[in-house]
Amino acid sequence: MSKESPPSKIVDQAVLHFTLGEEQKAEELLVKHLQEFDQDLDAWRALSEVRLAQKNFPAAEQACRKALSIKEDDLTSVVSLARILVAQGDKDGAEEASAKARILGWKDELAQDGEND
Repeated sequence: MSKESPPSKIVDQAVLHFTLGEEQKAEELLVKHLQEFDQDLDAWRALSEVRLAQKNFPAAEQACRKALSIKEDDLTSVVSLARILVAQGDKDGAEEASAKARILGWKDELAQDGEND
């Protein structure tokens, strides 16, 4: 199923569990939610971070790349991907993701400067 998520508190609940050190509960909530709402960018971002904290690097990368498939220029996901690749020892991939993150950050800065003029 490929539905976008309605306004939901699931990601917030998962983040709370994660913050309390309940990583497994956070992961379970997110996985269940994503089975129905597989285009929820925030949920994929959160799942990536939970799995990174669990040191499940391949699964973290998979979740992060899913987030990027939803929004390829998502700065948060690109930064997460760089962190995941560093953790996996993929220096070249991490450098590439870091460079993309810098460019996206600059674009965002320029856009904000333009709005303030």
